[in-house]
Amino acid sequence: MAQTDKWTGSWQMTRKPYAGSSSAIILDLQIGMPDQGQLYPAKIKLQYGSFKGIYELLLVRKNDGQLGISRGKYPLQETPFKLGTWLWYLNGTFDFRNNQLLVNRKWIDKADFWMRGLYEGDEIWESSKVTIRDFLYRDSIRLKKINNNPLADSSVRRILQPETSGIYLGIYDRIVSGDSLALLKVEDQEKYDKDTVTLLHNGKPLFYRQEVNDRNREFSVRLDTGRNLFVFFADNYGGIQPNTGSLYMKTDGREYGFTFSNRSNAYATFLVADVYHKAIVQQKLNDQVAARTTEPVATIAVDTADVMLELWDGAVQDGDSISLRLNGKWIVTGFPVKNAVQKIPIRLERGENSLLFMADNLGSIPPNTAELRIRYGQQVQALGLNTDMKKNNEIRLVLK
Repeated sequence: MAQTDKWTGSWQMTRKPYAGSSSAIILDLQIGMPDQGQLYPAKIKLQYGSFKGIYELLLVRKNDGQLGISRGKYPLQETPFKLGTWLWYLNGTFDFRNNQLLVNRKWIDKADFWMRGLYEGDEIWESSKVTIRDFLYRDSIRLKKINNNPLADSSVRRILQPETSGIYLGIYDRIVSGDSLALLKVEDQEKYDKDTVTLLHNGKPLFYRQEVNDRNREFSVRLDTGRNLFVFFADNYGGIQPNTGSLYMKTDGREYGFTFSNRSNAYATFLVADVYHKAIVQQKLNDQVAARTTEPVATIAVDTADVMLELWDGAVQDGDSISLRLNGKWIVTGFPVKNAVQKIPIRLERGENSLLFMADNLGSIPPNTAELRIRYGQQVQALGLNTDMKKNNEIRLVLK
């Protein structure tokens, strides 16, 4: 890379827990190169007196100044005792300020694991355990960068490829979809208690720090060809700890759920849904277009490049699906036509634009029909579509 990623490299802090202490707490953090510009493999080493712990964790870019910290920290080494759930206190985000990393915690106030593990094993370690627990829970953590050497050992693969390691640090198993759209829904598993969440798609915010309520429940997202990372952040713990926001997804006719209320995600900062959209073989679709006649439906002059298509089945919902091509590029494939209105945003080029509708099937009641509204600026144009396995529909949009 021409320029070193500001997060990548080794960071360190040293602090004596109290005046006159003979031992210092030493925290080392090594961050690897990002995957997709978002997923950072990382490893921490924590030392205090006779204790030494080395852990793998995942960091996820939330914005230019914050990396989310995974709830899970997979232990590679812990001696002479284990920290267990106390590592959950090291949560929230690493904030980049004045060339330092600061831990910005989400405070866990009412959990039942505060004293868990304190008296397990030899009582000789009780004082050390209390010191480390308090450090993770409440101490100000500020790390300074000591070099730009990225984490580059076998931990990188285990963290970023959980399907090969069996280690869960927030990345769900990959979903493979042939659909070009994903239908998303956000809910709160408990009563609305001001849980606030952020959702990113390939690093771009779909919404940011929004309270889960009835106004932001359902929407659709066009998938990029290839890998799509949906990162769902818990911005707070709401009125009832912890955050119980849930993200539901439907694509390729299947439904998936990603929820902070799941036991393995309790008090997590983020969840990652990994969706791979299979590239459409465009030549095959283009061959189907060429084998059918194309019927012009309308030519419409518009005064804005951003246009919204609203599509629905005005009769009986019978399983019709269509594919849409704009200026030779397939923007939606296998799109189900339903009684409910579904929106598809498009962006036009200057001059004449060709919008082609092709039937994927005829549903249970031929032909494949749909109602279409085209919204541009303050104008609305309503049209009817009628396609079959021998006929396409084409609408020409002329951008002045």
